[in-house]
Amino acid sequence: MRLQYAAAFAIVLTSALAGAQTKPPDFVPPQGQSGLTVGPLVSTKVNAYQPLLMADGHPSFEGIWQPRTGYAPFDVEKHPAEFFRGTASDGIVEGGVIPYQPWAAERVKYIQQHMDLDPTGHCHFEGVPHALYFAFQVLQTRDQILLVFENMHAVRIIYMDGKPHPADYSAWMGDSRGHWEGATLVVDVANSNGKGVFDMAGHFYSDALHVVERFTRADDDTILYEATLDDPKVFTRPIKMKFGMKKAAADYTILESGCYEGERDLDHMKDTNIPGAH
Repeated sequence: MRLQYAAAFAIVLTSALAGAQTKPPDFVPPQGQSGLTVGPLVSTKVNAYQPLLMADGHPSFEGIWQPRTGYAPFDVEKHPAEFFRGTASDGIVEGGVIPYQPWAAERVKYIQQHMDLDPTGHCHFEGVPHALYFAFQVLQTRDQILLVFENMHAVRIIYMDGKPHPADYSAWMGDSRGHWEGATLVVDVANSNGKGVFDMAGHFYSDALHVVERFTRADDDTILYEATLDDPKVFTRPIKMKFGMKKAAADYTILESGCYEGERDLDHMKDTNIPGAH
């Protein structure tokens, strides 16, 4: 389904949702659940579930996964049904809102009024956790876990060798260093270039963003995802985001996502610096 929105929205949705998918990701939360309704699974299913193990004895996360984020690609915060935001949603932010510093809150409003500044509208990578809102495939070894995203052709490597984040390095997807805590994959993400966004509603972060992710298998078809995010440059305190992921159908295939191909809206966009950017 192709949704007709303003410039940035049309580009992102064309590439991410309508881009030759055999089975497009379903952004609607399971019936009776919001993006945050994962607590009961943690205390019941997760503790009893015995996941398939890799040769190194750790749980396997291999396969293609379709996140269930409600309408997080539009807006990670709790919001009513509005134009540009799809439908009402509790969002994926614990507490419903991101605690921005006053100057940062003003910048969010500015970006909302200038959607041509949205980096996803320019086919840039979306960063962490934004890239996880769309279908991706996991390939896993003892020393590296590879995430191949359909959207924007993004590739992310989680290094499991115990080495620290490199110095003097920054990237759209940051740098990911993982370890195991029991059956949970814990990933420390740093070295962001600060150019990404959380959604298409103007919610941004800086190059100081630090993310700690937790991936836990709840059953054969479910991953529970929880991330703690801290950005002292723009937040007043750390926040948490939570959502579930479902195993894709057997006939689902990761296909090429041509964000630029035949896209005429890009002709009307300009690379403009956003006031207040660091």
